[in-house]
Amino acid sequence: MNSFLRLLFGVVLSGFLIIGLLACSGSDSAKLRYGGQYYPGEFLLEGHDFFGEQEIAVEHTIFSSGTENNEALISGNIDVNVGSDSKSVALFGALGEKVVIIGTVQRGNRYSTMIRADSKYTNWKDLKGKTVGTRFGSGAEYVLRKYFESQQDFSWNDYEWINLKTEDMIAALKSGQIEAFTVWAPTGEIAESQGIAKPLKSYGDVAQTPVSIHTTIDYLEKNRDKLVKFLRAHLTKADMIRNNPQKAAELAASAAEKRGLKVSADAFALIFERINFQIDFAPEAMRKELTATAEFLVSQGKIDEVPGFRFDHSVIEDAMED
Repeated sequence: MNSFLRLLFGVVLSGFLIIGLLACSGSDSAKLRYGGQYYPGEFLLEGHDFFGEQEIAVEHTIFSSGTENNEALISGNIDVNVGSDSKSVALFGALGEKVVIIGTVQRGNRYSTMIRADSKYTNWKDLKGKTVGTRFGSGAEYVLRKYFESQQDFSWNDYEWINLKTEDMIAALKSGQIEAFTVWAPTGEIAESQGIAKPLKSYGDVAQTPVSIHTTIDYLEKNRDKLVKFLRAHLTKADMIRNNPQKAAELAASAAEKRGLKVSADAFALIFERINFQIDFAPEAMRKELTATAEFLVSQGKIDEVPGFRFDHSVIEDAMED
């Protein structure tokens, strides 16, 4: 091979190497980085490849708290996240018009008050003077306080409250340390599936407490096609929960077990029956719910003012098209 051919071969080879490197680096940047939480639907996403079916690469990170999840979106370490109503308020308080809601993952009876399976209590009035538990500073406390504010026959101070970690609630109830606990899924349903507890009340009639899907305006403008596929995968997930809840429960339980978490298929089945996992949303109804939550947080001194909220329903409209 003469010098010219060697030079030409070297240039071509270098070109292929550069293209290969760009392709490799692009494969990571092509991934949608999704920040989830320990919600029931998140385990189902891990138990079945809904994203792969929509031909979208998703890096799915489950955060242990909504605060960490928000911080990851604010810092640009993820592209999309989910968060409860109070965390949506916090996110819009931090980013303002730079963030937008494009869907939901759950709403309705997300919080429940559980009593022992053999208890004779029928309502909160029966529990007056008793020791009860919840996690202070959580959405469970907020929805409880909102519920108590609407009651005439009892108030927050009629009970002995204990601040409990979710992982300690079932044992505290079983041992008699407390007479009831209020928590978000799946803790209550785990206790119920084990025959330890039964529900006293759920709070979908008090507040829908929607868990919203957030992204930034910048990401939406540059990656609309990805987000359409992303939401289409969530829609398929919701269809499985609605139309084949037993299969969904088994897949979610298997995924939880792989994470070292013992949540039975029976517990997931109870959750999938009670909570609304609808992805579609009505913007004005959502605004009303989030504004009510923000106003309550202002009244409790948790935030200074009600932030503005921004929605884009067009992405889910595209996702719902065949």
